[in-house]
Amino acid sequence: MFRKVFFAILLTIFLGGCQKPPNFEQEHPGAKGQPPELLGYYAAKEVHPGETWNIYLKAKDVDGDMKYIVAVLSVEGVDSSLSSEIWLKGEDRTEFDGYIFLNTPPGEILFEASVTKLIANIFIRDWAGNKSQTVKLPLSFEPGRTPEEVPPQWQQAANHELGYISNSLLGTENLGDTRRSF
Repeated sequence: MFRKVFFAILLTIFLGGCQKPPNFEQEHPGAKGQPPELLGYYAAKEVHPGETWNIYLKAKDVDGDMKYIVAVLSVEGVDSSLSSEIWLKGEDRTEFDGYIFLNTPPGEILFEASVTKLIANIFIRDWAGNKSQTVKLPLSFEPGRTPEEVPPQWQQAANHELGYISNSLLGTENLGDTRRSF
């Protein structure tokens, strides 16, 4: 009897030890799939200091697993930059036509920091780690500039806010998602 029990335990350990452990982490649908596609974009090239800068984007992902939009802001002529992630929700993970925005600082802050131009590099990441192409959008600050009208092809995107660009590069981190205009 002891011999049979010992043999059964030994056999269980041997066979159980040779098996691959179960994988409790499931891969997200679309893992290692296609990267997101940035189908189009538009942003004003000039704004009055203190105005809100809208960046209109149109994107899709055949895998439906877009995770977030990345906005990397830098001041022209300065080596440092900061990135902001705008997380996508629901149906926006498959396809979206919307906008992200940046609350620009007032002229006094820009003048003190000698900032006249920003550069935003925008791309999209998905859950599998794939990255869309990167677009580079320049922004100049022009006092007295009146806001541009949104072009007709971006009217639908103008009704769908995706999120705000959070940054401390220009001291606007405390403005959060409060839209403002001077």
